[in-house]
Amino acid sequence: MKRKRLRSYGIKCGVFPVGKRNLITDVPDVSVGNFTLVKDDSVLRTGVTIIFPTKACVYNERVFASSFVMNGYGKSTGLIQIEELGMLETPIFITSTLNVGKVWDAAVEYVLSKVKEARSINPVVMECNDLRVSQSELRPIGKEEVFKAIENASKEFELGNVGAGTGMVTFGFKGGLGSSSRIVGDYTVGALVVSNFGRKEDLLGYVKEDTSTREIGSIIVIVGTNAPLIPNQLKRIAKRGAIGIVRAGGKATHGSGDIVLAFSNAIRIPRKADMLNINYIPDDHKIFQDLMDATVEAVEEAIYDALLCAEDTLGRDGKVWKAVEPDIILKKLQQSILF
Repeated sequence: MKRKRLRSYGIKCGVFPVGKRNLITDVPDVSVGNFTLVKDDSVLRTGVTIIFPTKACVYNERVFASSFVMNGYGKSTGLIQIEELGMLETPIFITSTLNVGKVWDAAVEYVLSKVKEARSINPVVMECNDLRVSQSELRPIGKEEVFKAIENASKEFELGNVGAGTGMVTFGFKGGLGSSSRIVGDYTVGALVVSNFGRKEDLLGYVKEDTSTREIGSIIVIVGTNAPLIPNQLKRIAKRGAIGIVRAGGKATHGSGDIVLAFSNAIRIPRKADMLNINYIPDDHKIFQDLMDATVEAVEEAIYDALLCAEDTLGRDGKVWKAVEPDIILKKLQQSILF
């Protein structure tokens, strides 16, 4: 039986309304593609997820972006240039840790297939380590798998054991891919998470005798919006994504890479533009505060959906990673948030 999302249980996370799909793809022009790899001869439970911030080629029409590193135990590429220039110029690729180099290479090839004259490309490849579930050292994700994920990109996509979420573990339970959205006036904020972090006691609220599920993972959070925001504002949005992680139970432990990337596709920056006339929401406008608050809600709910949609998974060494019982999440929410 297919697992259900949080709102299927009649639980609301926060106060803002959600979009039509309650996915990051509620943000206009955003699409998501997944490729999932499951094999039993070699124990492979892995994949790749790609977020397209616009319908257009983002290399030619860049969008504003920024990031926030809550804890830096991670191997993401492309964030340095985003912090320097405040712009995203490729789709966002997420995969397992040891596949970052191969996916980076495929990302370059994809951009060159669209823009042959490109001579400098800043691929954004983010990662979580699926070594607890999959034989990640086999590095099975490369060009073929990346291009299949690109072909699969659409507004509708599944959550849980799919794409980059296939081999994830969260709070000692099976984790995965999660997403949620919020409507703020005329704008939409969407979040997508690859959730692979946390200790069981962080979710349950008490220490377990069994410490075999000690946290060694990470969480990647992507926040997208069509609100007209500039890079320093997106930095502030990204920081609120980190608050969403904390509300769900994350504590940024030593071995966790807690990284948030935020982008706005409202303003496009052509490569050959001489001047830009940019209108954006002032920081002191109420709607900007609402956008930050909505980000917290969307990220928190995306984490819960990553847990609730994940299924029991047989991993390496014969260990079965159990999906969380819905009652655990529902009880936590009933005790801690307004709904």
